[in-house]
Amino acid sequence: MITLTPLSSSAAASSSSEPVCYLLELDEAKILLDMGQTDYRASAQRTSWEYEEKVRELAPTLSLVLLSHSPTTYLSLYPYARARWGLTCPVYATQPTVEMGRVVCLSEVESWRSECKVEAVEDDQGEVEGKKLDKGKKPLRGPFVPTVEEVHEAFDWIKAIRYNQPLHLGGDLAHLLLTPFPSGHTLGGTLFKLRSPTSGTVLYAVGINHTSERHLDGMVGAQNGPSGYAEGVMRPDLLIVEGGRSLVTNPKRRERETALLDLVTSTLESNHSVLLPSDPSPRLLELLILLDQHWTFKLNTQTKRRPGIPQPPPGEAWPYPLCIVSRTAQDMVAFARSLIEWMGGVVKESGGEEVVTDMSGKRGKKGKRGRGAGATLGSEYGALDFRHVQFFLNPMDLLHAYPLMRPKLILAIPPTMSHSPSRFLFTALANTEGNVILLTTRGEDRTLARELYDQWEASQDENAKWGQGKIGSLQPLYGQLKVEMDSKVALTGAELEKHLEAERMQKEKEAAHQAAVDRSRRMLEADDLESDSESESEDEAAADGIVIRRAEGANAYAGDGEDVRTMSFDIFVKGQQMRVQRGATGEMARFRMFPFIERKGRKVDAYGEGLDIGQWMRKGREIEEEGETEEVREAKKRKEEEEERQQQPPEPPSKYVTEEVVLDLRSSVFFVDMEGLHDGQSIKTIIADLQPRKLIVVRSQEESTQNLVKFLDSTAGMTKDVYHPSLAEEVRIGEHVQSYSLTLGDSISAGLAKKWSKYEGYEVVMVDGKIALSAGSTIPTLELSSLVKPLVKEATAEETGEADGAAIAIDGVEAEAKPDLQTEEDVKPTPVELAEPVKEESVVQSATATISAPPSLPSSIFIGDLRLARLKHRLSTLTPPIPAEFAGEGVLVCGPGIHAGEGGAKGGSIVAVRKVGEGQVVLEGSVGRVYWEVRRELYGGLAVVSAA
Repeated sequence: MITLTPLSSSAAASSSSEPVCYLLELDEAKILLDMGQTDYRASAQRTSWEYEEKVRELAPTLSLVLLSHSPTTYLSLYPYARARWGLTCPVYATQPTVEMGRVVCLSEVESWRSECKVEAVEDDQGEVEGKKLDKGKKPLRGPFVPTVEEVHEAFDWIKAIRYNQPLHLGGDLAHLLLTPFPSGHTLGGTLFKLRSPTSGTVLYAVGINHTSERHLDGMVGAQNGPSGYAEGVMRPDLLIVEGGRSLVTNPKRRERETALLDLVTSTLESNHSVLLPSDPSPRLLELLILLDQHWTFKLNTQTKRRPGIPQPPPGEAWPYPLCIVSRTAQDMVAFARSLIEWMGGVVKESGGEEVVTDMSGKRGKKGKRGRGAGATLGSEYGALDFRHVQFFLNPMDLLHAYPLMRPKLILAIPPTMSHSPSRFLFTALANTEGNVILLTTRGEDRTLARELYDQWEASQDENAKWGQGKIGSLQPLYGQLKVEMDSKVALTGAELEKHLEAERMQKEKEAAHQAAVDRSRRMLEADDLESDSESESEDEAAADGIVIRRAEGANAYAGDGEDVRTMSFDIFVKGQQMRVQRGATGEMARFRMFPFIERKGRKVDAYGEGLDIGQWMRKGREIEEEGETEEVREAKKRKEEEEERQQQPPEPPSKYVTEEVVLDLRSSVFFVDMEGLHDGQSIKTIIADLQPRKLIVVRSQEESTQNLVKFLDSTAGMTKDVYHPSLAEEVRIGEHVQSYSLTLGDSISAGLAKKWSKYEGYEVVMVDGKIALSAGSTIPTLELSSLVKPLVKEATAEETGEADGAAIAIDGVEAEAKPDLQTEEDVKPTPVELAEPVKEESVVQSATATISAPPSLPSSIFIGDLRLARLKHRLSTLTPPIPAEFAGEGVLVCGPGIHAGEGGAKGGSIVAVRKVGEGQVVLEGSVGRVYWEVRRELYGGLAVVSAA
């Protein structure tokens, strides 16, 4: 039984920017597919969080979490759920998704916390395993921002997997097989295939890009079969695919890259700047490779200057800096350089060289590093060298290095421009005419980037809007725009003094409370020791005859440095008094009584020596220190020094300030789609090639969903079982199937060594045996029929009073006793017509039916789905290849004779493979080499199960 419930981004979603999250219930296992979150500022503006409430409710009950991509819409809620909502199940993702996802979450968390106040988790929300957990007593309120430590801990928990490697899950998921496949779109992007022995295969395909890019190959790979896909993803029982771009037509990649580079070049050469908001990692890598190669091309090529444009200073052919402002950009590049084996495109092609491209997207000659003007020494990173990119941690560092009026290209995170640094740089550049805001994504709803995109979209012609296959035009911004700017400001003056005074009083209060707690603990421990040792000391003293009495000091209850006179006791006595000046007259004051400690015995050994546990502990530490080598001591010292250096100085007291800035928009905005996703034609082709048996459409809008469903209905040979659930709607596929386990006995296993046939990852064989139950085992064993003892006792001659071969009375009717009586499963009732009434006393109740012979097994069967297109591909891979062509629907003609008119062989070398019905195929032709090779390849695509 398969059940899918969209928790967000359903087939009827109102927005394409909703986070991605689906609940897949497969054989009683609850699997969460992705766990995204909306932008922090957009989340803070919402009034309800049904999606997050549902994830919090499900988190403790989940069996598995699969993360397919690294952008925030796929996984940014995972660290918070792991730290606060009790998510403890296994989590799987590819290694690039783990590392890039960590970078994305750290960048978002650090940027948001540096500007906005994050509410702490309430104390009444409980604690599980030392971590704060939301119990649901109070309704949730976003945004859900984890700490940096929680992000690291969450991603350290993820188990990394590799492409095309089947993984047998453990525990309650031991019956499931998980296989990841590349999906394109992002580095480490994954198609997840789950195989269940009872429910079939499920292929989760969200975030697909079938075309190759500069740093990635396309979906699955184009070298795997006639349709361009690996064997493992073909013909799934259930395909979960997104349909939101079914109405979109993408311009060619070369056209998009040319438009972007032309705009950057023209803007910089006109002495203006370009701001390009980008995500922290997934798509930033593609943009960095493209722009860095463009800078290399400009530095190595004699550039023609347009009339009226100022010439650059002598010796600077391309003086415009390429800058990126991000806290985590350098970490992202370091991680990417360690993941080159996961990449494709020019990254693998370049190796120690680089591929230089011009603005038209055409590849130039490969040149060794170090050639050309302005080039520096190369490295082993190839296209990931990024020697023209300059990294800055914050906008202040950027503006300090390059003043605001100097032309430059700035890549800043995040792409939504909801917080710094892209938001700050937008306010600095938007009021200058000639500057350009370059958008590569449409942005999420209720964000600044989406607002700018909407202005650009409204000004375009109908055929130039996004999704129409054309590149739009540059559009100037107009009017005024109010932008809320959040910042963290250090306290000064009276505010600082007030804060320090409150902090000092709080520390004193906490110290006094802790001292009282420690004093109470010491008093309780002393009372326990006194009460426990009184009887023991007296008994031992009487037995050994050795008692040592000692007087405790008056400060026995006092802590280190604590004055006894300041301690509080309940008993007041008269006695030594002194006059204390109080007020004008003064009065006599009384001292509180000193604590009196009764003398008590101390346990000693037979030689009068007491056992000092502390002495032994000190001696143990000394022995350990003496056993350490000089290298170990030096390593410890270096580690301590490193920890001291890494300790950050305490942050100065600060406050969070929000101010509203009114911008007079004078810059321009331009949009070019660089998300690296499929379009409508490609997703329809992909679905047709995969040939799923059932299909669920998710992450789509109503109009796009209907367009995709209409296409599938009108396509011959496509499945008609298409589901498009709305939000929180359950889709149930299949029925509950009871599965049973048994063990193959040694008698059967020994004869099956070379009879197994593989089919879609399974191994199939035909067996004939009987089930036997061994003592002390709950799992039955399948053994040969001759080795299984009968479960029904046969009647002997002595018991029946008859000779061998006598008949047994069954319900008053005589039946011949069968010698092969074995099990109760072989016993079948047979109706019998009675000629005359049978007397009640003549009925024997011990036997119930006659015995029938076991059914005979077929000689052999073929398992699989014969596709002539796949057979044609298999024939083309032979050595030498056998040409094949379709001669009509359901007929494939094979052999060199089909090219007789082109100089090929004549006559007798043609074989026809013809489908004549459901599950029936006919192979026609003269017996020869071609015939036997076609027959072998035909059988090779199926699982042949023989009973012999």
